[in-house]
Amino acid sequence: MYVKALRIENLRCFEKASAELQYPESPESEPVPHPNVNLLLGNNGAGKTTALKALALASLAPSLARSSGFLPYNLVRTGTGAARIEAELVLHAQDAKGIPNAGSRIVPSHLSISRIGESEVLQPPEMEGTTFTRMFETETPAFFAVGYGATRRVEESSSYNPSDQLKRRGLRYLRVAGLFESHIGLTPMATWLPDLEKKNKGRFTQVAHLLARLLPEGATFSGKRYKQPKSREPGDYLFSIGGVEVPFGALSDGYRAYIGWVSDLLYHVLRGCPSGFKLVESRGLVLVDEVDLHLHPSWQRSVVPVLAKALPSIQFVFSTHSPLVASSLHARNIFVMENGAIEQYKEQIYGLDSEQALLSSYFNLGTTRAPGYIDEMRALSSKSAAGDAKAAREILLRMAGKPPETRRKKR
Repeated sequence: MYVKALRIENLRCFEKASAELQYPESPESEPVPHPNVNLLLGNNGAGKTTALKALALASLAPSLARSSGFLPYNLVRTGTGAARIEAELVLHAQDAKGIPNAGSRIVPSHLSISRIGESEVLQPPEMEGTTFTRMFETETPAFFAVGYGATRRVEESSSYNPSDQLKRRGLRYLRVAGLFESHIGLTPMATWLPDLEKKNKGRFTQVAHLLARLLPEGATFSGKRYKQPKSREPGDYLFSIGGVEVPFGALSDGYRAYIGWVSDLLYHVLRGCPSGFKLVESRGLVLVDEVDLHLHPSWQRSVVPVLAKALPSIQFVFSTHSPLVASSLHARNIFVMENGAIEQYKEQIYGLDSEQALLSSYFNLGTTRAPGYIDEMRALSSKSAAGDAKAAREILLRMAGKPPETRRKKR
């Protein structure tokens, strides 16, 4: 399943907005290098997270509106009585019976959220025939969608039980719950990967290879586990960082944050992959808020292309504030949230350096300098214009890259 188009009305900051998304196999006349990637940009409060939530709600509407465990909270736009979300879904044989693997068909999906008193209530959409029947089955690869909020964290493996999670939330909602509930934890590798290694070596090898491809330069995954002192039970999986083997729990925050959600994604891809297909062939939708979370700038430049190439059959929708992430993509991959609308610009950003990207229409900064520095330069300019020679000299020194704190006083 992919989302071809999204339309939202009276949803939080959006009065009315729409977008046509990129997805694998899209019949575009001018394909882009990463046809499975969509990137959301915008200031804080402009609607990036709301758009991700809308995609999750629209793609899983029949299931979320019927005993999934999802409760809407503050989604309806202030001053209105209801919000509406519509989408065009691209379905394949993975999603509904009777669709050939080589083909696909587009079906509409919609969801309404009404405000009743102080509460918000989902209005279940009508089921059209048997199109969405498999959305209510747990053991099926149909309607695969996973979502990650900006507060994602890995649960402690000793207290995590996947079966307990399904008792509180339906599978389809559980996979996107992190977008709506900040306390939702990610699935620890130690709770599922060892069992996979014992029961299905082929699938384990696929997971290990994918994880290795998704890691940044200088990091590797061997598949070995840490041997805990005075314990017969093996511990966390080991990762080699700069040639040093480190168990997952001892990794830096950046590595844990990234590997945590990537390994959780592979867990869900594994469970949602059709029988007889390789993991990289499984189709679906993956939503990630703040994809650059905790990542060093050198990693931000490549994280999206790496994900896109490793999982080419997945449709990704990311949000970010990073100019380095944005400049790794072309204009047709990027959507800008601005003034309650979702826009696409013709200006190219691909290949720009961080300052050029920040000064472009995508970030719309007038300058990248600190506000305090600008105030100081304006004050010096005023003095210089009034005939102050020292102020004029100070301006020249600063423009030459010699701020006051770096200069030594002559003795």
